[in-house]
Amino acid sequence: MPTSTACAHRTGARCCAAHTALLLGVLALGCGAGAEQETTSLATPVPQSSPSAPAPQAFTAADIDRIGRLAQPSNDLRLAVLEDELRQRGLPFHQQEFSHTDANGGRSGGGNVVVALGSGPPDIVVGGHFDAERLADGVLVQGMVDNGAGVFVLLRVAEALRAAVLRGSVHVVFFDMEELGLIGSRAYVERLDPALDAVMVNVDIVAYGDTLFYGPDGPSAAETRLAAAVRRACVRHAAACVGTPRMPPSDDRSFRGAGIPAVSLAMLPADEAHRLWLILNGDLSDPLRTALAPPIMRTIHSPRDTADKLEPAALTRAARIVTDLVVGLDAARR
Repeated sequence: MPTSTACAHRTGARCCAAHTALLLGVLALGCGAGAEQETTSLATPVPQSSPSAPAPQAFTAADIDRIGRLAQPSNDLRLAVLEDELRQRGLPFHQQEFSHTDANGGRSGGGNVVVALGSGPPDIVVGGHFDAERLADGVLVQGMVDNGAGVFVLLRVAEALRAAVLRGSVHVVFFDMEELGLIGSRAYVERLDPALDAVMVNVDIVAYGDTLFYGPDGPSAAETRLAAAVRRACVRHAAACVGTPRMPPSDDRSFRGAGIPAVSLAMLPADEAHRLWLILNGDLSDPLRTALAPPIMRTIHSPRDTADKLEPAALTRAARIVTDLVVGLDAARR
């Protein structure tokens, strides 16, 4: 199947220096200092799911309304909405409680929500956080982009995986207290067997756009293989994807810190994906960094993180790619 790769193996400060005066040129070339940007796209439609798993149902405007239920004044109430959604879908789950004091939010502890598919310790963990950011004035943002969309994508993924023929064990995990410093994912990882041979897929910010932004691509051999699996899923779904050596902090870091290979996935418009790649990896001056800042950076952790940003097509694309990726990783481990 035809693929195209842009800006592969372009390194060195001189690459960006030649284009700093032309912002559109920088965005098109996507060049950065000391790093590599790879864009994969496909022109020919391909099947939307692996044969061993049904494609998750498409998201509709009614689903966007349901995601809006997560806009609550507290994270405890967001948790209650999540648990209600799981019960409505008939997805069995358990809550993994942990202690942590959130003085600003009035909470003395947190709880991850785990949907265990298969028996035994997890071979694959696919997860994302359900909590939202609390602003300095004490108000909880609506958290639709970060990360209400991710929560509902994971619900779709769990439904599809429940109907799949899996060889190993998969945990779909909704992490608490990510916004306080990855607290929930660290608590989850601490309870795993250190000798466990597992991988992790993180889903954070998949609300709009047509381009999968993923990383880190390496540096370990295991994470390079994981990133390659993401690219194969993109090819199977005729989706553009942009890999990056660095990703913004999210729950995948708790796993990588424990030596568990992990990759984080986001969905953005192509322009924003390339801008974010440059912000994360480019050796940029402060004025250029400010000029390149994509809108997503002004949306999350702000009152602008609202349901009007959500695109059903983007959520559908994310759910199908994530499902395909997890099924493929499961098949590769048998």
